[in-house]
Amino acid sequence: MTRPALFVVKATIAPEQEAAFNEWYDAVRSREAAQVPGCLAMRRYAALPLETPHAGFEPWQYMVCYEFDSEELLRAFVESDTLRAMTRDYNARFGGSGARARLAYRQIYP
Repeated sequence: MTRPALFVVKATIAPEQEAAFNEWYDAVRSREAAQVPGCLAMRRYAALPLETPHAGFEPWQYMVCYEFDSEELLRAFVESDTLRAMTRDYNARFGGSGARARLAYRQIYP
């Protein structure tokens, strides 16, 4: 059975770049993601602080989740010229203005 997979990017961005970063993600990156084969959706999130006994520490301001139809399609994207071009564009615009990490997950339930 083929299950969806997530490509997750977590990022921090310098305050002076934050408005441009959010505008670019919403206007440019969202259109690019819609063209990636197998990418079903792109959703962005901003971190929320929690005041509970079990709250963890989240060093990242933002998280974007790209949902793929399968792990195979996610892996193809990770190895693609498309992702390399997207990375070059990001670095040209925001390189040195923050940090980011990439993670991947496969759906295990249901």
